[in-house]
Amino acid sequence: MSGVPQALDDARVARWARQLLVPGLGEQAQLRLAGARVRVVGADAVAAPALLYLVQAGVGKLWVDDPETVAPVDAGSWLYTGAEVGRPRAEAAAEALARLSGLVSVEPYPTGGVPTATLVAAPSPAQAVHAAEAARRAGAPHVVVEADGDGGAIVTVPPGAPCYNCARSSGAGRPPLPGAAALAALAATELVLLIASPGTVPGRRFDVVRGVATVRPTVRLPGCACGAAPTAA
Repeated sequence: MSGVPQALDDARVARWARQLLVPGLGEQAQLRLAGARVRVVGADAVAAPALLYLVQAGVGKLWVDDPETVAPVDAGSWLYTGAEVGRPRAEAAAEALARLSGLVSVEPYPTGGVPTATLVAAPSPAQAVHAAEAARRAGAPHVVVEADGDGGAIVTVPPGAPCYNCARSSGAGRPPLPGAAALAALAATELVLLIASPGTVPGRRFDVVRGVATVRPTVRLPGCACGAAPTAA
């Protein structure tokens, strides 16, 4: 990727000094984050904490993919004020996020753009499945958020792990409440780990009920396409 730093300059060291001290991260992990192109599918009130987290973590390029407009229910969230209601979500989110760091590029998702990782916080199960499958086919690590009332689940899918279809919830779920936004922050943390420390995070599913998270490994369903050997490009 053009413009990716080969070493951390003084500005980046100062910006992420505390993060560089976190066990398992460090300079090489921060450089991998700086070289990442992350597509985030969904930019509503639930997804907002994930977008903020990824910018603060130092991903190099953040693509916001959401065709809807900012709704009244989004106003007052972590990302939007009432002034953005009616504006395209992707544009409003990109503008708000760009003000947080001059070291991260934020823009609406360009059609045909090829991300190196994807976070899916889509508003419907069909959109979530479609985005997750696109990431799987591209061999990109991805994390999917399933909001359900004030809780829900996230599914982490590193390359080669059981896919989202193997691990997703079968029910439609309840409309998200404000507490479900915590899921997005957890999902962003998982995606940062997938990018910064490839090969160390397994496929897994977190379920959050009444504020308590449980985690279990994902299991591939018999006959699922994600178990087929990759074909040569």
